[in-house]
Amino acid sequence: MKTVTSTTPHTARRRGIWTRLTWGRRADGFSLLAMALSLVTAALILYPLAYVTYSVFIGGDASIPELVSNILGSGIGAVVWNTVWVIGCSILIATLIGSFFAWLVERTDIGLTGLSRFLPMMPLFVPPIAGAIGWVLLASPRSGFLNRWAQDGLGLAGIDLGGPLLNIYSGPGLVFVFVIYLIPNIFMTVSSHLRNLDPALEEAARMSGASVMKTLYLVTLPSVRPAATAGMLLALIMGLALFSLPVVIGGPAQIEVLAVRIVNLMINSYPPQTAVALLLAVLVIVVISVASWLQVRVLRRGNFATIAGRGIGAARVSLGLYRGPARVLFIAYLVASSLLPFLALLIVSLQPFWTPVINVTNFSLQHYESVFIQSRYSKAAIFNSIWLGVVGATVGILLSAVIAFFTNRQSGILVSLIDSVTKLPGAVSNLVIGIAFVVAFSGSPFYLYGTTLILLLAYIVLYIPQASLSANAALHQVGKQLTEASLMAGASQGMTFLRVTLPLMLPGLIAGWTLLFVLMSGDITASAMLAGNRNPVVGFVVLDLWAGGSFPQLAALGTVMTILSSSVVLLTLRLSHQRHRG
Repeated sequence: MKTVTSTTPHTARRRGIWTRLTWGRRADGFSLLAMALSLVTAALILYPLAYVTYSVFIGGDASIPELVSNILGSGIGAVVWNTVWVIGCSILIATLIGSFFAWLVERTDIGLTGLSRFLPMMPLFVPPIAGAIGWVLLASPRSGFLNRWAQDGLGLAGIDLGGPLLNIYSGPGLVFVFVIYLIPNIFMTVSSHLRNLDPALEEAARMSGASVMKTLYLVTLPSVRPAATAGMLLALIMGLALFSLPVVIGGPAQIEVLAVRIVNLMINSYPPQTAVALLLAVLVIVVISVASWLQVRVLRRGNFATIAGRGIGAARVSLGLYRGPARVLFIAYLVASSLLPFLALLIVSLQPFWTPVINVTNFSLQHYESVFIQSRYSKAAIFNSIWLGVVGATVGILLSAVIAFFTNRQSGILVSLIDSVTKLPGAVSNLVIGIAFVVAFSGSPFYLYGTTLILLLAYIVLYIPQASLSANAALHQVGKQLTEASLMAGASQGMTFLRVTLPLMLPGLIAGWTLLFVLMSGDITASAMLAGNRNPVVGFVVLDLWAGGSFPQLAALGTVMTILSSSVVLLTLRLSHQRHRG
């Protein structure tokens, strides 16, 4: 006997809409929940951007020609030029160094028992604001430790420098610190590409008599051009969004860049010049869009196909006599990016006041007591930063895991739109999103300004692209056969996700969570505009102490945040490694 199932016109119409949106997949409870979470995330991204655009450019009092006239009359030409040459030089130098590090790690016998892949990522352990302040303490022309040590050492040899050896308050000093924090973006993309690249072409070139350098120039470099271009785009986005480096180093050097001008228009002007700041932020978006278009053009014009199929292990290039210098280069980068800045912060935090003369007998913990025990403001900032980092990273990575599972198992118009929207903040400057949240959620009907909730929402939106990349990478390591077998065995999509997919994704998700925690707990760009006395975070307090010239207290706060970030990173990496081995 055949069973006939009746379907009402309303149900059929609803299924027809679902079919057009998701190409006929069955709408079970988990799919509906995943779609709801995806739509909420998309709304949280799109609403502030649409609201601020309408409020400023359509519903605002000032006209665009008037805003442009005000900008042109404010010396914006010098600011744009500073931004172009500082960011441009930093990206070029970081690309050369990061790509060279990646080649050394993936194609040579540099060794270092696995540390070589880890060392270029060390700047992630030290928040940018702490690293910038650390280098100020090291290379300030008057009181920098390195300048004092150089003068004392050369003075013993009878050499008079006649001035400071290093000056961090200069164009080269600013570019140097930018390069330190942009190298990981280049290294990660190029190293990953080389690791997955079939080395048969390089092997064939060397077997044909080509030297190592000729093989590198004619074969390896053209093959990694897509990865290097993608890394340069990531470095451009990060460089334009970084606020801590140019405000700490560029301010005394009188080198103002767009990020500093935009934030100053929002927090140091009364009333805030939101329209002018947003128009300048649109300029940043245009630059990023043009860079993305150029990247696509470069990739389309070249033939970057590599040999597919079963890869072979690469025969490592023997460095010979250059192995020692190559290792020294890695160690020098570690020292410059992490150890020296941290050491400077630690020494100054123990001194009564900042002085290049180190006297161990004067060391004390008075500044730690002042910052972490006596000051309720600083304690609240540290507590807020930690819980915002933990909660924000957890919500962001779990949300991205659900969205990744949903978008990779479904197809259709809505799924494609959701996937595009979650990547949108990666192409929009942090400055734009910070302005958008200030305008969209400060007034009616939300009144969130001055609360930690607005910071949490802003952090999730700001770093959802990084969370999505981590979740998608973790999901792609899980074979579809496992989930399909679970579904064929009668498990629902929700049960399959919780019992099969999510546990297998955990190592990758833990690594993504670590990155999100470091980014959120040390954020300063959005915090400068959204935090205040009612909801202080570490980034906001650091700027306040910097403006007041309280260097020992600033060093104590930076030291503790560096130790905290490093401890969390090492702990989660350890857990991820144990999970992977298990």
